[in-house]
Amino acid sequence: MSSMADLQRKLKAQQFLDKATKAAERGSLDIALQLCRQALSLAPHEENARRQFHETRIRVFRNEKKGGLGLKMAELSAQMKMGNVQKLIKQNKLDEAMEMAEEIMDVNPISPKLNEFYFDIAQRTNYPEALLSAMETLAAACPDDMTLMLRLGDTYMQTGVYDRACECYRNASAKAPSDLNIQRKLKDAMAKNTMAAGGWEENAGKKGGFQNLIRDKELAAKLDRDAKAQVTGDDAESAIRDTKEKIAKEPKNINYYRALARIYLQNKRFDEALETLDAARKVNPSDPELDRNWSDTKIKSYDARIEALRAEGKEDEAYNLEVEKAQFAFDDLCRRVESYPNDLGLRYDLGVMYYENEYYDEAMQQFQLAQKSPKHRLEALYYLACCFKEKGQGDLAVMQLDAAKSQLNVMDDLKKRVVYTLGVIAEEAGEVDKALGFYKDVYAADIGFKDIGERMQRLHTARQK
Repeated sequence: MSSMADLQRKLKAQQFLDKATKAAERGSLDIALQLCRQALSLAPHEENARRQFHETRIRVFRNEKKGGLGLKMAELSAQMKMGNVQKLIKQNKLDEAMEMAEEIMDVNPISPKLNEFYFDIAQRTNYPEALLSAMETLAAACPDDMTLMLRLGDTYMQTGVYDRACECYRNASAKAPSDLNIQRKLKDAMAKNTMAAGGWEENAGKKGGFQNLIRDKELAAKLDRDAKAQVTGDDAESAIRDTKEKIAKEPKNINYYRALARIYLQNKRFDEALETLDAARKVNPSDPELDRNWSDTKIKSYDARIEALRAEGKEDEAYNLEVEKAQFAFDDLCRRVESYPNDLGLRYDLGVMYYENEYYDEAMQQFQLAQKSPKHRLEALYYLACCFKEKGQGDLAVMQLDAAKSQLNVMDDLKKRVVYTLGVIAEEAGEVDKALGFYKDVYAADIGFKDIGERMQRLHTARQK
């Protein structure tokens, strides 16, 4: 019964969070914060509830623009309550202690001193989701806080989230490239991440575990090199026979299936490549990489057939097949997201597909999840901003773009898109000088970017008039 009651509370909490999101989109931040509090009271250990609560609280605080002597006095008063929290912990009233810690944080959610206290209380009261969500939210709000960035990286290392630890240490290293301690932390995190991704830790302690892993990796690398060398004609037939014999001898060795599929692909024998990958998926049904290979091969099969139809002048049939391909790509991506719900790369890909087809609400849900991936975080922020822009919520779009821009040190393609979009939003709001400032930054890096020259000329003319 208790598990059913917990589920009901979680569902009710999610309803409050959904309402909070809508309230925030309307600009009703105070109402959004109240709704987040209600969600948190129902599901205090839900990470999403904590994260949304922390993010909304920071937005409310910044929107109110508190400062000066009044804020200092409020922080001093909050610090005086810290002793009461310590007493609650000694009395083993952990939930009450956490609630009071949240009240203290309400005074200034971006105060380093108050946050340091909050992190300590979250650890001592066994609220790991509160610790991480608070750290991550604060790090996003204060990207120049080196101490916080390093502490977040250390926390990720302790919890085994090595890829995110790498991201934190890289950000810190970019700001302090001569700090040897940060460089050491980064190297340790990268080594741990490589070992975890390669299965080293799983093989630790097993007889011959590391040796077997090395042997498998060497074999996979050799097969990959062999397969990438173009094999056609009689050579291809010989390679296919050899690889099939290897599969017959070792039917559970996925590397051989991959090699055979690559040879078929090189020779545009798509159906046989798909059959081979299907056989591999039966051997290892929970391998996301095999799933991706199968999907990519299917798309290539569609592309080859479409190209052949166009070469024959059958434009109508080619168009119909394009439509079929698009439907397959969408259905297949949804299937893979359902199969691997924690694969944030797939979430990002699905978000892009939703966005390109103008399903902005659905896209936003995927991009909000994809933000947790260090690899896709900044692109997800950019697309999330684009969704807000398309929905006519320019202020929310600017928030996402500013967050992405603050973490982009080089004017690469992504930063150009981010700054350009900030310019477009400013231009649409009638802020000519502001828009020109953004456009100039992009123009200085790439005079051929989109319609940047045309936009600048138009704004210069408008300003002169």
